[in-house]
Formats: sequence, structure tokens, C-alpha cells
Amino acid sequence: MNNTAPFVATHPGELVRDEMRERGLTQKQLAALAGLTPNVVSEVVRAKRSVTEGIATSLEKALGIPVVMWLNLQEQYNNDIASQKVQHEDVVVTIPVSDRNLLRDLSRKFGWACML
Repeated sequence: MNNTAPFVATHPGELVRDEMRERGLTQKQLAALAGLTPNVVSEVVRAKRSVTEGIATSLEKALGIPVVMWLNLQEQYNNDIASQKVQHEDVVVTIPVSDRNLLRDLSRKFGWACML
């Protein structure tokens, strides 16, 4: 099984935006239905705010999508972001010039190599 993170992590706010679009709701209308401020809805939709248990409860009330789903989406998003940070860390490796075969193998495997 491949344990890599997706290329782009999907914030739960994207599902909120999709649901609003499908239901013909504005952010203000959703905020009113959910008992949230329009600012909170806007921040969730723009992935500037996490979906907490309180927000998830409000979204369930307004959209009928269970709290557990919102929380699972947020947890998956958090895990994907953490995995992407780990995967994209730069690694510096110094290889003796005398070992050109190893340098060639690494450049084939990783797609590049810098020779000084």
C-alpha cells in the first residue's frame, strides 16, 4: 500500500462550497441556517478555519451531513498537510566524487543531481 499524501489536500470547506452551490445557498444564508456568523462560514469555505466540533454540529443542523463526517474530513486534511510537509523537505546528500556510479543511480532515481 502506498502511504503518500495526495498532491493537493482537500479542506472540508470545499465540500461546504459544493453543498452551497448545489442547494443554491449563499454564505449568509448558510450562516443563518447553521447559526454561525457569515465570517466563520467564509473562513471555512476559504480553508482559513478548521472545522471544529461546534462548527461540524452547526453544519449538520444546516446541511444534514453528520458531525462525524465533517470531523473525519478535517482530520484527513490535517494528516494530508502534515504528510506533504514531511515529503517535501529537502535532503542534502554529499557523495564523494570518486563514486560516479552512485551519483548516476541517484540522479536516475530522483531525476536530478547537482555536481560541484
